Amino acid sequence: MDTQELVAQMIVRTSPMRRFEDWPEVLAAYAACLETVQHKLTAQEMNDLINLGADFYRTLARAEDYRRGADLEARSRATGGLG
Repeated sequence: MDTQELVAQMIVRTSPMRRFEDWPEVLAAYAACLETVQHKLTAQEMNDLINLGADFYRTLARAEDYRRGADLEARSRATGGLG
């Protein structure tokens, strides 16, 4: 499969319903998959996949921080700034 086909498969494939905060479990599952195939990869391939996991972590951490901030702002507006 080429990159476009792989992306399409990731988008259309179903996965278990998770809460937004479950992303560390997804990252741990990704690391477990890497552990099982690391002997088949070059050091550079392994490094690339670890870097991708780091990008995933930082992207979702920022998204979660943004969501929490938006939730706090909405609650503050709903209570007239009292909490």
